[in-house]
Amino acid sequence: MRVVVASVALSGVLLAGGCAPRVRLALPSGDGTPVADVQDVAQQARSSCRAPAALTADLRLSGRIDGDRVRGTLQVGVASDAMRLEGLAPFGAPVFVLAAQPSGAVLLLPREDAVARAASASELLDAIVGVALAPADLLAIVSGCGLADWKATGAASFGETWQRLDVGDGRRLWLRRGGAPAAGPVVMAAEDERWRVEYTREGSAWPSAIRLQRLGSEERRVTDVVFAVDAPEAVDALPPAALAVDVPAGARVVSVADLRKSRELRER
Repeated sequence: MRVVVASVALSGVLLAGGCAPRVRLALPSGDGTPVADVQDVAQQARSSCRAPAALTADLRLSGRIDGDRVRGTLQVGVASDAMRLEGLAPFGAPVFVLAAQPSGAVLLLPREDAVARAASASELLDAIVGVALAPADLLAIVSGCGLADWKATGAASFGETWQRLDVGDGRRLWLRRGGAPAAGPVVMAAEDERWRVEYTREGSAWPSAIRLQRLGSEERRVTDVVFAVDAPEAVDALPPAALAVDVPAGARVVSVADLRKSRELRER
């Protein structure tokens, strides 16, 4: 089945670029002490992250996606409702190009001369690597905000250093106070029922490294990757050309169902 080859090429992805740094946070345990002024913690969380209309960055990644080792570089352009991901190869054509906007998403595998289409980016990403992220999710993660579209429902403190902000539906943000006495807390981690995101910050408003870990996954389906963030830049919008994919006339069409099936075969 040729689609298996295509999917393995995509998830074993990219063999260009250097290794990403390690990101390991020891988050507090227990319930903590309830915070009376929840909205104050919410304001601190919003102030600590950059929330641009759109951004571009290079992400050097290493780790495992669905149990497959990955290492390489992604070129990313993302807005709240659109994205372009390009997986770079050491030489020649990219390993893949994924572009999505409200009207739909397309995944091109230039080296396989294959293309897949879906209603959304999250549908394609879930089918090929089990990572169901919408553009708004990716924008929040890369910009250092952790989660998209949240509303504070509660908060707790853990000593002088950590605060947890509950934002509904089992989601939470973790804030840590910086080293300087006057420094306010910044978002260092985020969780929902599926994912944990952890950050390394080195004096910049942008995170320097991001860890994305799928929670509760079986050993063979472990997804745990670290992205080193290079050259992040806020932009007003993604240019239309970034969301266009030049699909060759003779490209073989691959269904989302076949992409998902080939991923499941790899997991067995």
